[in-house]
Amino acid sequence: MEILKQDKRPLYLKIKEHIENLIDQEIYEAGDKLPSETAFAKKLDVSRASLREALRVLEKEGKIIKSQGVGTFVSKPIPRFKRGIEELFSVTDTIKNEGFTPGTRALEIENVKVDKQLANKMNLNQNEEILKLQRVRTADDKPVVFCIDYLNTNLFPIKINEDFSHSLFDLLENKYKLKIKYAVTEIIPVTAKKKLMEKLEVKKNAAILLLEQMHYDEQERLFLYSKNYFRSDQFQFKVLRSRKQ
Repeated sequence: MEILKQDKRPLYLKIKEHIENLIDQEIYEAGDKLPSETAFAKKLDVSRASLREALRVLEKEGKIIKSQGVGTFVSKPIPRFKRGIEELFSVTDTIKNEGFTPGTRALEIENVKVDKQLANKMNLNQNEEILKLQRVRTADDKPVVFCIDYLNTNLFPIKINEDFSHSLFDLLENKYKLKIKYAVTEIIPVTAKKKLMEKLEVKKNAAILLLEQMHYDEQERLFLYSKNYFRSDQFQFKVLRSRKQ
């Protein structure tokens, strides 16, 4: 490839960078098999020796995986956020604790009337009015979670003009003195369709982890029902399990 020959750096470094760009541009995606060394070298118009050295460095950096007798594959990204699911955490704190800057985009706030399905989930009467909050949470401006929250405003006087760009937990606990005791959580694997593709900037059918949660206060009142869609390439959840004695 002519552009590689014009660059004055060692050829294997130029090839390495070019392959990284192909991966970044999703020409080769996570899990994809790369062409054979012979075909790839011919495609890039470079020697097999230089290509092999570039692939060796990429493998050392964990960006590709070589499987003897099978081929070379693009590695799946390592999640940036790993949390124990037994801990009730805020997305804001999780992002901060990993050294990233949390942010919010695509914020939508509205008072909505409860439909039958939502009424059953939240133990409310149909057509009661509650607050619906939608937003995309970002880490260093990269979208990582799409949050939909339903707040039972019959229990506390939260207003539609509040600042919802930061931690919802902090807002409820510090300003409204609402102590969050626990949440009942269901983890549901889903695939990205149009809305999630747009909100989280992922491809169609990308793997997403949905945490559907019912939050209760110290008086055992269900005050918040949330659906948080986590990018599975960014988040990994684990749970500590022990054998009953």
